[in-house]
Amino acid sequence: MRRTPQDKNAPKKPPTAFMLFMKQRRLQSEHLASLSFGERNRAVGAEWGALTSEEKAVFFDQAKEEREKYSQLFTEYKKSDAYKAWLASTENTETKGKKSNGKSGKRSVSSDVSGTIQPDFKVPIFTREFLEYNRLREAILRQLKKQAAQLEEETALLSKHVDNLVNAEARTKAQLQASEEQFATDEQLLRRLHKELVASLHEIAVPYASANPTAKSTEHITETSVESFLSQLGLLHKSQMNVDVTNKAIQSLRLAISKKTLKLLIT
Repeated sequence: MRRTPQDKNAPKKPPTAFMLFMKQRRLQSEHLASLSFGERNRAVGAEWGALTSEEKAVFFDQAKEEREKYSQLFTEYKKSDAYKAWLASTENTETKGKKSNGKSGKRSVSSDVSGTIQPDFKVPIFTREFLEYNRLREAILRQLKKQAAQLEEETALLSKHVDNLVNAEARTKAQLQASEEQFATDEQLLRRLHKELVASLHEIAVPYASANPTAKSTEHITETSVESFLSQLGLLHKSQMNVDVTNKAIQSLRLAISKKTLKLLIT
């Protein structure tokens, strides 16, 4: 089968994102530029596979711009005499091929990025370029599989970490709720104790210091002054002053305990 002649006047087809990356790396690295075709492809392919999606996006955007430029150029080129001449030559070649082969089969066609139907040239297999390209694609595929496995491992670790955090949060909430409940219980017991102490010691008048030395000031117990009242009573008992007051307070407490009026102090 005769090959359709290549249109040498047509705009050059746009490069892919990988080709743009390879061109950039070849310009940036003298070492890569000095390598053979196959070695350079393998090295750049490994670098390409190691790029993140964000880093690759730069080259994909450039490739998209190149395709758009190519589409515009090719649209203009189709209006030229050079394109018409090439199209006529392809038809002549196809006609000769049909006559020589005695076949009337349809020519295989494909669509390029501009949407224009173009001849579908078969890539010769087992050539050096074909084999190198295949090895490059396999290297990229292995790199992608490795990255996918790493991402799966990282996802599993993150999932386990999230589960641990959720469990820790649940335990912390349970402990906090238990502490709040215990605090509420203790607060209720304290208020109850204050009420019982007030009921037991309400007749006791404890003297306390005053700014006027000649004035005699006393304090009766209330639910809001239980702590200060007991503190002053303790000072009197320790200093052996106003023994009658402290003795009366002790007797009142003992009486309340015996009558079970002061229940919280009963052990």
